Amino acid sequence: MDVAFSGLQMLPETPRTARPLPLRQLVEESRKTPRQLLESKTVANPKRNSQVQAEPPELHFCGFQLNKHYQKTLKLINVSSEALSIHIVPTLTEHFQTTFTKKYRLIPGLAYTLKVAFCPDEWRYFYDCIHVRCEGEENLLIPVHAYPVIDDLHIPAHIDLAAVPLGQSVQRVIPLRCRCPVDFEFQVLLIQSHEAFSVQPLAGVISANEESKITVTFSPRQYRTSSITFQLVVSQFNTKPYLCTVTGSSAPHLGLR
Repeated sequence: MDVAFSGLQMLPETPRTARPLPLRQLVEESRKTPRQLLESKTVANPKRNSQVQAEPPELHFCGFQLNKHYQKTLKLINVSSEALSIHIVPTLTEHFQTTFTKKYRLIPGLAYTLKVAFCPDEWRYFYDCIHVRCEGEENLLIPVHAYPVIDDLHIPAHIDLAAVPLGQSVQRVIPLRCRCPVDFEFQVLLIQSHEAFSVQPLAGVISANEESKITVTFSPRQYRTSSITFQLVVSQFNTKPYLCTVTGSSAPHLGLR
């Protein structure tokens, strides 16, 4: 899921020299589809048509180190009942290299095996694609993505706070760390709110090689157990939200212990 943020209020920060840009500002413009492939047929379904199926339907290089080589495999399977002659346009940008052995005709049930190598030289998002031209069918487009990610973000699914007397508060701080030199914006969405809880901040930036924090405060107003559920969304490509439920309670005589 590619999440786009609009109108986020960023946390104030001390000016720094050569501050890394947020990931969404590092996106490379994708190259245009070769015109000769699309003159007769449009690219409609990137996954499969009645002749060819791509496995996987797209390639993701999730997280990387600079100048390190990575490789993924793509299979183009003949799912028809006839031998096929297909035309493959491999990746064209310098950071992706595609290799495969071309067969004269592809027998039903068999597949072309493509090896896609990737070597990054910058901390940013990279994009390319593989086009497949099929006889009498819609052409296929298989996207190839590569992007930095936060690989050390640990958000607990459940947090149980210690019981606290009425009129007092208890807090839990959730650290947000990023070891790669890219800033990631984040947003907190309250799925189930409660008047006894507050979550701050609701939006901000996980700065490169630094630590940000989300603070959950529980200030009970009644003798009961209460909970709140929030969702943390980070603006990294193909992101999945983190869901967290926080439970707090209060009971009589706690202040006498």
